[in-house]
Amino acid sequence: MASKNDDYEISLIDNEADARYCARLLSQEFATNNPFSVFTRKSAEDTFDTWLWPVITRVMDEKLSFLMRDRTTNQIIAAIFASDLFLLWQIDPSNDSADASHSPDGDFFYELTAHFIHHDLNQELTPNTFLYITAIGTRFEYVGRNLAMKLCAHLRDYARDQRKFQYAFVKTTHPASRRIFVKGMHGEEKAIVDPAAWIWKKGNDDSCCPWKGYVGEPAVNILVKL
Repeated sequence: MASKNDDYEISLIDNEADARYCARLLSQEFATNNPFSVFTRKSAEDTFDTWLWPVITRVMDEKLSFLMRDRTTNQIIAAIFASDLFLLWQIDPSNDSADASHSPDGDFFYELTAHFIHHDLNQELTPNTFLYITAIGTRFEYVGRNLAMKLCAHLRDYARDQRKFQYAFVKTTHPASRRIFVKGMHGEEKAIVDPAAWIWKKGNDDSCCPWKGYVGEPAVNILVKL
C-alpha cells in the first residue's frame, strides 16, 4: 500500500533491507534529538542493538509499519513502526516476579507498557484492537514539514480501515511526538511519569533514582481512538 503526493511517497515496510535502514535512521534521530536519549547518553548503535531492531524483527511480519521517501531523491526520510499490542505482549508478557534487568531504561519503558495494560485500559487486551506505535522519526533535515503527522495519519487510516484496529497506544518522552498524538491525533494522556522521580528496583533488592538530574519532558502513555 502506497500513498503519493507531489513531494513524498509513503510505502509499507515489507522487506528486511528497508526495515533495517529505517531502524538505523530512527536510532540515530533518537540518540541525537530525543531529550531523554541525549540525557541518558544512549548511542545510536546501542538504541539499534538493544531496543529498536530486536523489537522490529519480532513485529515486521505484521506489516503495520511505513516509510516515507523524498520523491526527488528516492531517499527514505521518515518511518513509523507499529504492531498489534496483544501479539507483542504475548511474546513478552509481564512477569512481576522476575528480577529487574540490567538496563534502567528498558525497565522504565516496560513498566509504562505494563501500567497501560493493567491500569489504563478499561477493557481486556484482545487481538487486533490496540495498535502499538513503537517508534516514529523524521530525518533531521526534514523536521518542520509536518511529515511525522502525515505518517501518523496514513498509519491511522490503514490500521482502522484495512486492519480494523480501534485504538492506538504510544508512549513518548519527546515534546513533538506528544503534540502530534495529543493535539494532532486527539489522543488522551494516561499515565505521566517524571523519569527524575522514577525508582529503579534492581534485582538484588536495591533501588535508586538513575535519572535524578533529568529536567526534560516526562514519559507519557497516550491512547488514541482511531
